[in-house]
Amino acid sequence: MEDSDPTCAVAQIKNKTQQCFESRKNANCLLDIIAYSETNNKVVLLACIRSFHKLFPRYLSSGELFLDIPNDLKEKDLTKEEKYKVWLKERYNDVVGKLIQLVHHENLNVRELSLCTLMKFLSEEAQLPAAKHTQPRTHFPLTLFRRIVHALTSDSIDLTSLIGRFQEYLSHDDVRYHFMKILHKQVTSKAQKSASDTVLTNIVTLLEQISFPSSETGELDQMMTKYPDSENTEKVRSLDEHRKLFTNVWIDILQLKLPNSVYKKVLTILHEKVMPHLTNPLYLSDFLTASYDVGGAISLLALNSLFILVHKHNLDYPDFYEKLYALFEPSVLHVKYRARFFYLADLFLSSTHLPAAMVAAFAKRLARISLRAPASSLTITVPFIYNLINRHPNCKVLIHRETPVELQEDPYNSEEQNPVKSKAIESSLWELKTLQSHFHPDVAKKAQRIDQPLSKEEIQLGDVLETSYNDLYVKETRKKVKYAPTNFNPPNGIMGLPSDKLNLCWTLD
Repeated sequence: MEDSDPTCAVAQIKNKTQQCFESRKNANCLLDIIAYSETNNKVVLLACIRSFHKLFPRYLSSGELFLDIPNDLKEKDLTKEEKYKVWLKERYNDVVGKLIQLVHHENLNVRELSLCTLMKFLSEEAQLPAAKHTQPRTHFPLTLFRRIVHALTSDSIDLTSLIGRFQEYLSHDDVRYHFMKILHKQVTSKAQKSASDTVLTNIVTLLEQISFPSSETGELDQMMTKYPDSENTEKVRSLDEHRKLFTNVWIDILQLKLPNSVYKKVLTILHEKVMPHLTNPLYLSDFLTASYDVGGAISLLALNSLFILVHKHNLDYPDFYEKLYALFEPSVLHVKYRARFFYLADLFLSSTHLPAAMVAAFAKRLARISLRAPASSLTITVPFIYNLINRHPNCKVLIHRETPVELQEDPYNSEEQNPVKSKAIESSLWELKTLQSHFHPDVAKKAQRIDQPLSKEEIQLGDVLETSYNDLYVKETRKKVKYAPTNFNPPNGIMGLPSDKLNLCWTLD
């Protein structure tokens, strides 16, 4: 039903909704509201969805959608009450189908309201099912929920903006459990055929929303459904079972061929949102070591999770620091994840048990890169090098040797892949001395700190990691300059300088 005036259509929908509430005799008004939902006008659509949101939860809670009819009973033998329930159930199925379609609507408000309405239906069905159960089991409406999850994992539409709204429903333990079961089956089926980039984006975004409650007993009780006392509910209530299912889903996901954008997103969230909930984080070791070997931004993003496996879960990865050393290239100063990389690298090199020769190699390599770095990057690299020397006293020989040594050339071998064998400890940080003449005063000032006794306190990198050229520009423009730089001697009076011969010709009384 298409109405030329959206305002009039909305008024009609509200009126027909009220009529449905008043009497069963007006039940046919449902057909008119459903007809209005075929429009393309988002205002009318939203009014229809709000109407469904009000009407059907009431039908569900009142038991009007509950059917207990034998399969062999013919339609002509049904009572009026049973015929009404059959008809109402058919309209309910029509509305659910329409809302599933609207989850993919171009308008975000329509999408969100459709999803919320479907989840409201789910909640009501969970309390009082729309069909009789013949055996003790959970009342969780799997049929409806499966359709919702399938809609959210669209093959063609990126639903990232909508999926964030779905997170609130995952606080229910039974919703989370059945969600992971459905998703696991989907991922398994995707592994048997090529999955689109869009569906993988949607699946990973959905998995990102999952979080687990802290339960000392391992028992979960935040349920949407009313559960009977049955052994079938044990897995739903077990935190260990949730974690097993979560682990299986992620292991299967990481075996798929992920597009670059999804690959990076996975690496970004692994250490915070995935690893703490896995039954054994070492299951990620193959994926992370392979990612670390890729190079570029992928290696940078794999750093954090891999470091956690090495230091907290005893992963044997002897080449970790060699691979980290290889990442110190000029390009690292220009990537999107520059701040994250230097934060992690500073963390990895904070151990005082690292060999001085290795730490010296990192300092020397970064100093060499700094010679061609932009000023915004130098505000990070110079303090980074300073901190390395400060926390490793044996590296002070890079800035001051008590015994002078004459060198024909720099002994540091920048081509050596093993940092310990690069002979950096035999070299000096002449690069920092060069940077003391940098055009930018902040860079020159930071480089001059090596001429002073080393402070006991390290420089806080967190204050400079996000520094950009715009930050440097804004800082300079806000400075109050006492004396403006000029290429001439500014006059001190109306007649010029005291040494000016012109003063001999004039006298002002």
